[in-house]
Amino acid sequence: MLAAIQVKNFALIENLNLDFSTGMTVITGETGAGKSIVIDALGLALGERADVSMVRAGSDKADITATFHFEVPSTTSAWLKDHELYEGNEVILRRVIAAEGRSKCFINGMSVTLSMLKELGDTLVDIHGQHAHQSLLKPNYQLQLLDQLLPTQNPIEAIKQCVGEYRKVTAQINQLTTDAQSRKEKLELLSYQYSELEALKISDESISQLEQDHAKATHTQELTEASERALATFFDADPAIFDIVNQHLRLFESLKEKDSSLASSFDLLAAIAANLEELKFELRHYQDSLEIDPDKFAEMDEQLSALFDIARKHHVEIAELPTVMAQIGDQLNQLNDVDANMDELNSKQSKLQKDYQALSQQLTQMRQQTAKQLETDVTEQMQHLGMKKGVFAIEVIPESEGLHSTGAETVEFKVTANPGQPLQPLGKVASGGELSRISLAIQVITAQQHTTPCLIFDEVDVGIGGQTADTVGQMLKNIAKHAQVICVTHQAQVAAKGDTHLSASKESDNASTQSKMIQLTTQARVEEIARMVGGQSITESTLTHAKELLGES
Repeated sequence: MLAAIQVKNFALIENLNLDFSTGMTVITGETGAGKSIVIDALGLALGERADVSMVRAGSDKADITATFHFEVPSTTSAWLKDHELYEGNEVILRRVIAAEGRSKCFINGMSVTLSMLKELGDTLVDIHGQHAHQSLLKPNYQLQLLDQLLPTQNPIEAIKQCVGEYRKVTAQINQLTTDAQSRKEKLELLSYQYSELEALKISDESISQLEQDHAKATHTQELTEASERALATFFDADPAIFDIVNQHLRLFESLKEKDSSLASSFDLLAAIAANLEELKFELRHYQDSLEIDPDKFAEMDEQLSALFDIARKHHVEIAELPTVMAQIGDQLNQLNDVDANMDELNSKQSKLQKDYQALSQQLTQMRQQTAKQLETDVTEQMQHLGMKKGVFAIEVIPESEGLHSTGAETVEFKVTANPGQPLQPLGKVASGGELSRISLAIQVITAQQHTTPCLIFDEVDVGIGGQTADTVGQMLKNIAKHAQVICVTHQAQVAAKGDTHLSASKESDNASTQSKMIQLTTQARVEEIARMVGGQSITESTLTHAKELLGES
């Protein structure tokens, strides 16, 4: 329940502190006194959109703080725990609107987003506005009213999610279909390029080996001459290095017996001789390998030329061709996977259609059942509100083909005020007063079925009077038995039903105008009811009538 509200520099309010209690609280006052300003301020504390024009003239900011008590466990306590803002069974909401347009939101002193404030606010208060009857003519609003009374919102949320996913999948299918021709052309090009590279048997190893073999074949004469000079110098010259080394080796072999310190030098000469022997073998073998087949050389030359040509086509070095081939292969795999993706998307689209059909059928049945009950309840309330022969009906109209995020149907509220007259849409047969009473009947019914601990009715009794107003007052008082009710009213019969009575007034001087609100004492309440009955002139008759109304309540 709403325990207290503090309003500073909001509209005509400079500073206002109000405490609220359980039961039914009524707010009255003359036209223009600011009865609904407190409700507007509370709406901001609950997360409604702000306008800088709401800041009191001459002030730098408006500041609204609302304190609520709630049961534990409850939807409110669960929300607070989920968001780590729980501090017991009391929560404080605060909204600050700066004159330059900035807005700040707080829950239990912690800064939060506007959407968080609204989410929490929806668990605390349900506001029924004075202009609800105007919205009642809109098909979307009619469907929302019906859906509020459904036993569960699960099918509605599931349908929204299903339709959203269906639209996403359909867009992907359409994109793939649109790209089909360009995909085909790209697939043909990449296939040709990959085959061209594959024919060259490209790999990092093959390219490296080919370059080495070709370089070797190209410089055969130079390499042959170099190896022959080396063999001549080391082994065939007169004297040859190999022979000189062996002569000194034999000399040192005999001398080391005379001086053991020559043993190391002998060992080194022996190693040189052995290495020269191995060098001779290697050079002879290398010379044999330099005998290149002219046909093989021409083949290598042709292969290398082909590699350079294709590398130029792809604007890379030949060493990068294996990477290019791998990339083209990946692109081909992706394009070839498109058909598989299309099959998968089509299958997914078909499943979503079936899911939608099942969910929408479930929702349709729930709406039809709820509509029947709402027809009965609203008809009964209309008759209590002075439309003795009135009948209310709801037509469930199938939607056009396709998937709709609101389900497979719309609804249309219909009414007849006179017996024998056919049911027709509200806007065609209901007068302004009748529409207000039908709207009030629906609001009372929806309020009775809500679990929100605080219900606010802001001048919903406009256009009624007499016995009907008394009935409305009794309806609201009955609701107040299981929820806190705050009602802004012009009707004395409704005001008399309140457990607590607040009165709004407006004061002006040459410098400013401001609205104030106070809780009335018993005597002041009699006088306020008398004013509502007879206008500004309070007489013994109006005072007596006021006491009678309060006595009946």
